[in-house]
Amino acid sequence: MEISTFSELIPLLSNFWRTIPATLELKLESSLTLLKQDHKLHSLFFLGRLETHTINYLLAFGSPGVDLFHQRKFYYSRDGIDWLLLLEPANWTEDWGRLWSGFTGNASFGFKLRSLAAGSTSVTVNEQDRLWYVMHAILREAAGVPRGALTMSTDKQIVLNPFFRGLTREELGELANYQHFRRPERSAEENLRGRQECNLSMDVFDSLECDVLPEGKSFTVRMDDSDQLAMWSSLHWLGLDFFHKANSGVFGFLYNGDGRKNWDLPFMVEL
Repeated sequence: MEISTFSELIPLLSNFWRTIPATLELKLESSLTLLKQDHKLHSLFFLGRLETHTINYLLAFGSPGVDLFHQRKFYYSRDGIDWLLLLEPANWTEDWGRLWSGFTGNASFGFKLRSLAAGSTSVTVNEQDRLWYVMHAILREAAGVPRGALTMSTDKQIVLNPFFRGLTREELGELANYQHFRRPERSAEENLRGRQECNLSMDVFDSLECDVLPEGKSFTVRMDDSDQLAMWSSLHWLGLDFFHKANSGVFGFLYNGDGRKNWDLPFMVEL
């Protein structure tokens, strides 16, 4: 949730039994506003909370320029007041997603990652580096936005669409109407193929429906009583929810989990 609309979006979470305590909400709004000013960020988002054995890590990310993904920075906090910058690890790999031990709350703790290759030695992954990886993976694989919320300019900059007016009530419950919150990884031809109506600046982004395996079954949707507000939940990264209110520019996502990926999903759904 972008910090400029943070207080407006929090009340919507109660429709799905999600909440942020009022005292923490005030801390976050104040401290993140200062962080945005001090680090000269153009946009700053609160990602959520990661549970550990001892404390909770509060997570945020932002970018210094107009482009949402250029030089993006990750931050974490233990108390919602003081924020620390997470640097990208030098030699991280997607194998880090196989780490299954819970986070400890000690940023310097080392996790042993045993290689699957015969004869290879185990690798030690620092908890702080693993925290960066988990934020990166959640945003890449699970965070979603409604179609039209992002737009790409002619010079390839990706920004929030200031003219976005929301999906209709009928479109809310269709996964095909949601896209990844990331730079496109598939070709524009693939993302535009099959659409009866398309807009090049909006439809170049990767669709959630056909990008995450198992296709069409990696997210579940709930609607509020009025059928005007939808919340989609990732089944790969349990605790990541994104929501959207029909016929409005109101949308956001929030994570509240333990930082472990659900590798058992293919065995839990009917393929």
